[in-house]
Amino acid sequence: MTDNMVHYNFPSHTKGDTFNGVLFTITVNAVALDLTGAHIKMDLRLTPETTTVAKSFSDGSGITIDATPTKGKFTINAQVIDIAAANYYYDIQITLQSGSIKTYIGGRWNILQDVTYV
Repeated sequence: MTDNMVHYNFPSHTKGDTFNGVLFTITVNAVALDLTGAHIKMDLRLTPETTTVAKSFSDGSGITIDATPTKGKFTINAQVIDIAAANYYYDIQITLQSGSIKTYIGGRWNILQDVTYV
């Protein structure tokens, strides 16, 4: 990835099912972004402009930064996604140790209505 935001649409996922997680690697000019001391946040919203957050993830709460943060890798953890069925917008914002804030990834995530409830 580059310093420009990359669009990634998550595969559709059924409400109430376990999401298997996804690993991202951020590179800037072909060099892994150092995530030492970084904070990562991801919000799901029905529209980009709405103030209502359907689900929020952050490092330590649904997001894990790699044990070697200089590799530029982090994971949206495996977890049950239990929010209303809808087509959500998201982006992933990274605040670096220096205080610099960048949004490297964004896109859509369609959550499908489940029919069989547990």
